[in-house]
Amino acid sequence: MIATPGNWTLGLINSAWFGSKLEGKPGLDEARRIGFESLDLFVGFDPGRISRAEHDAYVALNQGAGLPIISLVCTCLGLSDFNQAIRDYHIERAKNVVDLAKSFPTVRNLCFVPGEYMFQKKLLPPEGEWDLVVDATQKVGRHAALRGIELAIELLPFEFCFINSLDTMERFLDQVGLDNVKACVDISHFWLMRIPPADLRRLDGRIAHVHMSDCDGTNHGDMPPGRGNTPFADYLAAIRDAGFSGAVSIELEFPPDPDGMSAWVAEAHGSAKRLLAQAGVHAG
Repeated sequence: MIATPGNWTLGLINSAWFGSKLEGKPGLDEARRIGFESLDLFVGFDPGRISRAEHDAYVALNQGAGLPIISLVCTCLGLSDFNQAIRDYHIERAKNVVDLAKSFPTVRNLCFVPGEYMFQKKLLPPEGEWDLVVDATQKVGRHAALRGIELAIELLPFEFCFINSLDTMERFLDQVGLDNVKACVDISHFWLMRIPPADLRRLDGRIAHVHMSDCDGTNHGDMPPGRGNTPFADYLAAIRDAGFSGAVSIELEFPPDPDGMSAWVAEAHGSAKRLLAQAGVHAG
């Protein structure tokens, strides 16, 4: 399936504003003013440990921007913890983020980040840790499936991450074995790991979400597209040809100049929009 022009949307992960004067409602309003079409929310708290009033205020605040909320970012770094109580908490928290996602009628997925092996694979048996993460993701994935939500597993470009290559991504998705558990393609992460764009055909029909930022090809950057050397044209064409049609979200962390963050975000919006239009997946 080839995507047709104009059916991808360009969004922003709200963590771009963290640490700047635009954090919170001002950043949401600024994202709309700049021209973004959707938002992702980084959830750094446990939705199960806030009051109903706090929950309702959080939902109202983010819906008040007038942009559809497409994805919630859920970092789950304790899914393989050998302390059962810690592992159980991280599974519970992830399920709570799923439930929060259901409060937004436009949310399609959780960007799900499973984390890293403990002790650099030198103490605990790596396969045992892997199996714990697969089991935990199955638990959260089944919970999400009941609520019509997908998990989008993010590949991270670091040596000891569970998912840091196309091979580990495929193996993980296959072993989890749930239709609603798919991949999040962070384009600069794929470039940092030198995954050829053509290899994305291995994820045909299994891409739930896309992140877009730039890097220098060696260091994790989260810069506006065009500031580094990521070959976006090739990756966007490959993502398109793998059957993806949905939201591409700009990820900019952490602010190099908090006082100039609006210009940084606006630059990213403009350059990303041009690249999407050139790939034939956005009206431009």
